[in-house]
Amino acid sequence: MNIEHLLGMAPATHLREGERSLLGLVLPVWQRPAVWTRQQQVRFVEGIFLGLGTGYYVTTEWDWDQGGVRRPCAGLLLDGQQRLGALRDFAAGDFPVFGTTRFADLSIADKRRRFYRITFPSIEMGVADESTLREVYDRLNFGGTPHAGDQRASTQVDARC
Repeated sequence: MNIEHLLGMAPATHLREGERSLLGLVLPVWQRPAVWTRQQQVRFVEGIFLGLGTGYYVTTEWDWDQGGVRRPCAGLLLDGQQRLGALRDFAAGDFPVFGTTRFADLSIADKRRRFYRITFPSIEMGVADESTLREVYDRLNFGGTPHAGDQRASTQVDARC
C-alpha cells in the first residue's frame, strides 16, 4: 500500500471500549500510546525523502459479522503505530523536515513522487485469538538489543570508505 492510500483511509468504525484508531486501523487496548519524540518523527520522514524506505507495518485482516460489526481482533495494527503517526502528523503540517520544509510547501508533483507514491508494505495476519496476537506484538516489539551510545556509526572516527 502506498502512503497516499494510508493517509486517505476512512476512520475505523465499531471501536470497542479502550480501542483507538490511527489512519483507519484499530489500535488494540494493550498497544502502548504514541511515544516517538518529534525528532524521531522528523528523522523517519526525512529517511523516506532520502530513499531509505519505510519498513513495514503489521495488521490483522478485516472481518465483519453478518450485521456489519467488526469482529473481535479484526483490523488491528500490531506494529507500526509510531511510523504511521509520523506520516499523519507530517501530512497534517505538524512539523517540517530538513529544517524548514513543510508538507504544504511541496509541489503536488513532489508530494506524489517523493511521498504519496512511496510504498509502505504491510504484513496482514489472519484474525487470531487475543493471546496469540499479544504474543505476536511482544515478539515484534521486544527482544532486540539496544545499541550503546558509543556504538553509533556517527561517533566512530576510524573512516575506511
